[in-house]
Order: sequence, then structure tokens, then C-alpha cells
Amino acid sequence: MGGNELSEVIELETESEMESDLEKTEFCVIDLETTGLNPKKDEILAIALIPMTGMRIHAGKHYYTLIKPKKFRYKSIEFHGICPSDVSPAPAFEEVGKEVLELIEGKVLIGFATLFDIEFLKRSFKEKMKKKFSPERYADIAEIEAWLLRKKGIAITYRLDFDTIMKTYGISETTRHDALSDAYITARIFQKQISRLIDYNATIFDLVRIGRRLFYF
Repeated sequence: MGGNELSEVIELETESEMESDLEKTEFCVIDLETTGLNPKKDEILAIALIPMTGMRIHAGKHYYTLIKPKKFRYKSIEFHGICPSDVSPAPAFEEVGKEVLELIEGKVLIGFATLFDIEFLKRSFKEKMKKKFSPERYADIAEIEAWLLRKKGIAITYRLDFDTIMKTYGISETTRHDALSDAYITARIFQKQISRLIDYNATIFDLVRIGRRLFYF
């Protein structure tokens, strides 16, 4: 091997080593619509999943489905716009649960109020499919944003809401509280957050640590 070739190999290896592990990590952005806010008694109405590899959003590989609940709570229509007629022909959770699990497994879950969604999925998998669902790696974009603001010296003593974070990144969207739309907006926000995290030399371990929320209420 000539000297120039060896130099080129060393340079390529060095560039590869410098790449943040965040840029190579497989993520899955998640958003649910539910019949209410209590995972102990309410049910899932819609599931949206969007895969990401680092900052790359694989929008074309998204997954979305409505879910037919056992009991529909009419009061929730004002929040998500989903009506009984929409979910009447939809599959039950146990019909799509296996596919959902396959799409999520091995990936770091990303969302807004991520633990809220995890608790709903945990109960659904347990009660409807007799499966244990307990992901260890997940992050909440609100917690990530609060951490980024603190790094700038801005004290955050309150929970950042979704619309506020959208405005921070100049994202405007008219279709809100639709699971797929919210998941895509979340992915766009997280895409920008990853870039800032990399500037701080954050690792995937750091992401999970700063993006974790112990309580969603």
C-alpha cells in the first residue's frame, strides 16, 4: 500500500471515529391518541410510529393505524377529532400489537410525554396480548429542550408544552392532535435537538439520561 493510500485510510477511520453515536442510533418517534388520560382505564385509539437513523427521518417508512377500543369516551373527541365511526372498522390492539412491537424493538423511543405513551402500551400489551413491554431506552423532547436551555444558562422550572417547542424551532403546523402529524412534528424537533446535542458532545447514554421523565402527570 502506498503512502498516499495509507494516509487516506487513516483519515477515513479518524472521521468515522469522530462521528457521534447519536448519528448512528436507531430511533422510533411515537405518538398515540387515546380515549382519555388515565392509562389504567382509558384505551388507545391511534398509533403513529416514524423511524429515524440519527438525524435522518424515514418518513416514507412511517406506521399509522386507528385502534378499535372496547369502550369509547365521547368527551375525548374534542381533543383528537376521532369519532366512533372512524374506529368501528379499525383493528383491535391485539391484531396490530405484534407488528407495533417489531417496529419498536431495539430502538430508542422518542416522543412528547413519552412515558405517557409507554404506560398505555405497557397496559395494552399486558392485558390484550399477555406480553411484557418495558422499554429501557426512551427520551422526551420536552426534557431534552429543558436541558438545552439550561446549558444556555436559562433556568427552566416548568414543563415546556408542545406548541412552545414548535415555535422555538420555527415549526408551524395546522393539523395538531392527529397522531401521525404530531409524530412527524416531534421527529422534526428531535432532528434539530440531535444537532445541538452533538455540539455538546452528548452520547446516546446522555440522551437517555437527560430525556427521561419519571412522571408524566
